Parts: sequence; structure tokens; C-alpha cells
Amino acid sequence: MDRMTSAERMKSLAENKALDRVPFISLATMYAGNIAGLSSAEFFLNPRASYDAQKLSAELHVCDGSPGFDLPGWMGLDFGAEVSFSNGIGIKMPKFVKMPVENIEDVSNLKIPDFNKASGFIKRLEFYRISRSNNLPASIPAGSPLEVIAHLVEPPKLMRWLYKSPETVHHLLRLSTDYLLGIADYYINEFGAENCSAFSAYPIESNTVISAKLFEKFSFPYIVEIHTHLKARGIKNFGIHLCGNHLRNLNYFLDLSLPDRSFISVSEEMCIEHVAKAFGDNYIIGGNVPTPLLISGDSSDVFNVSREIIEKMKYHGGGFILMPSCDLPPQTPPLNLYAMLKAARMFGSYT
Repeated sequence: MDRMTSAERMKSLAENKALDRVPFISLATMYAGNIAGLSSAEFFLNPRASYDAQKLSAELHVCDGSPGFDLPGWMGLDFGAEVSFSNGIGIKMPKFVKMPVENIEDVSNLKIPDFNKASGFIKRLEFYRISRSNNLPASIPAGSPLEVIAHLVEPPKLMRWLYKSPETVHHLLRLSTDYLLGIADYYINEFGAENCSAFSAYPIESNTVISAKLFEKFSFPYIVEIHTHLKARGIKNFGIHLCGNHLRNLNYFLDLSLPDRSFISVSEEMCIEHVAKAFGDNYIIGGNVPTPLLISGDSSDVFNVSREIIEKMKYHGGGFILMPSCDLPPQTPPLNLYAMLKAARMFGSYT
């Protein structure tokens, strides 16, 4: 049996104190909406329904961590993207009906949204107001700026512009960075820096999408600017998700000099032991049960892979969290989540 509550376990992890066992986070956002019987529109557009579904799912599966806002493409909505949502039972990803930028000429017309009218921002803010009312931190979206652009321009077109029109991409990166900094300042002013954490994910920067050279040229300077600003504003809790293969980008992320006890989560495309060794014992590492396994593997496979990961990472000096390699797919069999919890309890105990 667990000897700590989830809140006690995560607090002790943050403070680098003794734990009863390895924490287990499910990343169950859309999955939670699915088992709650919500439609896509209800889950994505009703922050209260989303929060409550995630809280109940965490209780059901005995998961650590906090509910998180999930509306794919919300940043595009702020700039005028048109998105459609399914009203049927079962969570399905939103579909972009129209992107804000269809050609280079459209770029000059883009402006930072008015946050009082930006629908994606408003939904996200409402979600974290609910979180704060439950004494949970508000999560600042710290990037990446390149991912913001991927919600404004079709990604294949963006990839072409990296080579054919780099000045256009830099213009968009400047706009996206200022947008993210504006959101950060809004959150800090409303909630206080001490009640905020900063999280960023980097799917477009994966080395399977762009080279490390392009990452250095286009993305990294803006990432540094955002993190520098957040530190100057008093943010102390940071998390980053290395989505995809970032092996050739690791040294750049190390140069961010994230505060001690920052959280680094890793996809199945990277060796989690290598990442842990690179960052060192001052950082919490999370990962990295493969998403395809969670969708299509049986519970015994998930249990065995979870055990292998725990045995590799259990004694990482900075602490370790067992979790999926990315957001939990809505159709994940519930027994596969139980298999992760069972492995954390059986092989993750510290006594």
C-alpha cells in the first residue's frame, strides 16, 4: 500500500526528500474526457468539465500530478484560426478548417491578439483559475515559439519557408515570442510568480523534423529569451518535454541553465538514461513508456516495460517519475494504466 498521498509524494519529490515509491503520472487529459463520456466539444471548450474529468480520472487510476489544460491548436484560435469540434461521444482531435496564414503576404497582417478577446487564451486562463482555486499552480505556456507558428501556418509550408524565406520565419518567431511573453506576464500579474510554473514542449524542434543547425538558427535564441524573461520575473519551477528525438539538441537545452529541481520529460525516441546523465542529479526526469505500446500493447507488456524503465531510473539522483512518453491517447485501455501503477508500486518502492 502507498504510504504517502499524491500531494505528499509530489511535494517531497520537488524538495528532493524521501519518497515511498516512484511517482506515476498518466498525462490523461483527452483520455479523462473519453472515460467521462464527454464529447470533444464539451471537453475542449468547457474548462470546468475538463478539469473535473481529469481529477476523477486521477483518483480512479491513483495518479500523481495535476490536471492540465488541453485544447490542441488553442494558440491558432487566438490569431484567427477556424477549428471544428466533434459533438459525438468519444474524444477526437479538433480539425483546422482555416489557418491564419496561407501565404507570405498574410504574415504582415498578423498582430498579437487582444487577450480580452482571444478565445484560446480565455479558455486556458479559465482552466488555471480553476486550478488556483484548488491550490494548484497555474502553468505558463513557455513555448516553443516554433510550435506557435505551426498553429498559424501549415507545417509543410513552414518547413519550406525555413529555407526559402528565413526572414518571414524570423518575423513570425518574433511575433510568437512576444505573444508568449505577453501571456507569461498576464499570468504572473494575476496569480503571482510564486503560484506559477512554466512548461514548454518542442515537437517541431525534434531532429526528425529539423536539424540541430536549424534549431540553433531559428528556435534557440527565442527559447533563451523566454526563459531569461521568466527567471527575471521570479519563476522558479520549470518543466520541458523533449518531444521526439532531441539527441543533437541536448547541449542547447543544457545551456538554458534551468533552475535546480526542474522537470525534464523524455519521449520513447530518446534513451532516458542518456538524458538523465546529461542533465545530472539536480533535475527530475520523467518518462517514457511508449505511446504505441499504451495504445495497442496488452497490460503485461506495459507492466514489463514499466518495470524496465523503473529499474533503470529509480535511483536517479534528482528523482524520477514514471509516465507515458507523450499525452495519453484517448483510446488507451484502462488496464494499461493500472499496469503502470502496479509496476510503480511493486518495483518503485524506496523501502
